[in-house]
Amino acid sequence: MKHLSLLIAFSSIFLFGCMQQPQITESEATAIIEELHTNSFGDAEVLSIEYNWGRYAVEWENRGNCEWGIDYVDGDDGQVEMKQASIC
Repeated sequence: MKHLSLLIAFSSIFLFGCMQQPQITESEATAIIEELHTNSFGDAEVLSIEYNWGRYAVEWENRGNCEWGIDYVDGDDGQVEMKQASIC
């Protein structure tokens, strides 16, 4: 019984820790990606954004230079990690 109580307590802490609200808002994540991928050829546009597991998955495109990609934006500090990119 004691082990079951401990398991439930640790599971609750883990689940609530993973479900915390991000420090970076969706609009801030969008602005980060648009600024990062806008250049002299054209403006970047966010096509979709989704928040899961502490980070935003942001799909974007810049039609001016035919670029497209998906980046991850950390929900706590706004750091960007490129997942996929292509230039046609």
